[in-house]
Amino acid sequence: MARRRLGATGASPHVTAPPRRRRRTRGFIQVAGTVAAERLRLNLFGHAYLGVGAVLIGLLFYLAIAAQITSASYDITRLQDQQRQLIAEQDQLRYQEVTLHAPAQVQQQAAHSGMERVVPSSYVAGQEVAVDLTAPVGASPTDTTPLWMRAVAAIVNTVGGTRDVMAATKK
Repeated sequence: MARRRLGATGASPHVTAPPRRRRRTRGFIQVAGTVAAERLRLNLFGHAYLGVGAVLIGLLFYLAIAAQITSASYDITRLQDQQRQLIAEQDQLRYQEVTLHAPAQVQQQAAHSGMERVVPSSYVAGQEVAVDLTAPVGASPTDTTPLWMRAVAAIVNTVGGTRDVMAATKK
């Protein structure tokens, strides 16, 4: 171990090799660029033309995209106007529907077709009800018809099949 240390410090009799340099490899783009430059033999003006061409192509792409965006914005504006117009038309149709079914409109159409409204001049007279509201609840009804009328009603009911004939004549 001691010798190795001494040998590493420079006291060894053999000669050491010079340090190796690492060889640096070039990337694909650098190699392709140099190969293309050698084949095309482009000088400084050639590179300038390529740069201007690339900028021109980029500018054309930008103009095409700007034109599409402008066209799309015009389409959006046109469709929004069309939507507003359709909503206004829909509101107008709803208003017409409501006014067609309004009572005044129905009366006007009826008058136009020859019908007219007649104001009732009298009311139908109702019949008096023969129910005693002062009678206690659950009390049996008392029949005040004479006995001879009940006998005739019983005979008529059995022969004619009618029931309570005399009840309608009672007041």
